[in-house]
Amino acid sequence: MKCSNCNKEIMALVHFCPWCGIFLADDTLPLEELKLTFMRADLSGFTKMSEAMIAEDVMAYLNEVFGIFSKIIVSYKGIIYQIIGDEVVSVFGFPKESGFASHMAIFAAEDMLKKLTELNKKEYLKAPVGLKIGLTIESASIYNIHGDLRNALIITKGFKKSQILQKNAETNTVFVCENLYQATKAFFSYNEIGEFVKDDLSVKTYEYRMKIK
Repeated sequence: MKCSNCNKEIMALVHFCPWCGIFLADDTLPLEELKLTFMRADLSGFTKMSEAMIAEDVMAYLNEVFGIFSKIIVSYKGIIYQIIGDEVVSVFGFPKESGFASHMAIFAAEDMLKKLTELNKKEYLKAPVGLKIGLTIESASIYNIHGDLRNALIITKGFKKSQILQKNAETNTVFVCENLYQATKAFFSYNEIGEFVKDDLSVKTYEYRMKIK
């Protein structure tokens, strides 16, 4: 068979093209569609901090930070999807979207920033650490939805779009996409930032106006 996207010949029976990675429609792989809120939160200034501290203190700090972040995210009904180095990736609105998953994600982001301000007062901390957060609402096609979300196959642009927002955010700011802005603008205040483009993705961006200093 040939891939409908790149037209390369595929010899084996697979669900994804080995050449371009596109999903190959197949009735044997039932996918369920959900609208989810994706959050990526990355520590800013972590490298500078770690260079000024001994390894044991760095690990103790990270464990405390991500332990607290995990509790906050879970308390707002989010799921910790991954922790990658100094970044935490989480998902809100699973298994069933209540209509307020995006609002819960905003509350979680604000609590994380507030808690980080407290943690920056640690005596052994040689340099302050900030947080850059990106939030987006995006459709997701999920296989094995009845198991652990972290073990499920998720086809979505949500992870990439939230990463674009997070990478472009200033330290201690929360950037959100157009969809999330439209869903929550009646409850929260935002500043329009503009549009960020990465590869084939374009993300119209708004900054959440936090109530913390």
